[in-house]
Amino acid sequence: MIKLVATDIDGTLIRESSSVLPEEIFDLIRELRKRDIYFAAASGRQYMGLKRLFAPVADQMLFISENGSNVVWKDEELYASVIDPNLIKEMQEYAKHFPNMHLTLSTTKAMHSTGSDDLSYRKMMVDGYQNDMVFDDDEDGTKLKVIKMSLYCESGIRPYAKEIEDYWQGRLNTVVAGAPWIDFMKPGTDKGAALQFVQQYFQVKKEETLAFGDNHNDLGMILAAGEGCAVSTARTAVKEAAKHIVGSYEEKGVIKALQELLKKQK
Repeated sequence: MIKLVATDIDGTLIRESSSVLPEEIFDLIRELRKRDIYFAAASGRQYMGLKRLFAPVADQMLFISENGSNVVWKDEELYASVIDPNLIKEMQEYAKHFPNMHLTLSTTKAMHSTGSDDLSYRKMMVDGYQNDMVFDDDEDGTKLKVIKMSLYCESGIRPYAKEIEDYWQGRLNTVVAGAPWIDFMKPGTDKGAALQFVQQYFQVKKEETLAFGDNHNDLGMILAAGEGCAVSTARTAVKEAAKHIVGSYEEKGVIKALQELLKKQK
């Protein structure tokens, strides 16, 4: 009996940086709640952006945002994982070695970012991801309550990923979160840890949890769910960790899986 459903957004439910959800998802979330099943959007996106994306049903669902750094239920913050200010200062210096990248510092209120003169990047962050943004290339990040940091590379982050991961190993949890993104969280923080927190908070067992994902930042969540599902376009490691494979977002794989769940679990 499934009591908790969690899904990644970009690359799993919709295409990367899209601002449009499948129209079926809203009624599905409403029906899940009628049956006392919790639904969580688990994303690297910011909470406010996710809340806008799911506006018609935002008061009926959980938000696991910033790759597990923040958990919100009905506008109440249940959990936040804050990064050491010394690491934030070091990251701001480190990012200067990559002039082709933008650095973002996420708080529970807004996302602070370099790239103030990059118009296409600004448009993507505001219109695509629907984030609350502050663009400031010279901001002192140590004065912020940062829960996640990210580097964005338009041409793709993977050629730089190993170098970056090696540098921060043991000091920050580092995950590739889609083709252009690499995210940094406090050690021990990821979607899996956040999902386990939700399970404990709402007294839901692992075997009562269904999760969907596609990328490396979804691995912890897939493993924390008794019924872990990878979309057909997922990274190999995610497919290997998953118990099931469903269709891609283009095939509405998550939507069809939820429809099937509701048919079986009446």
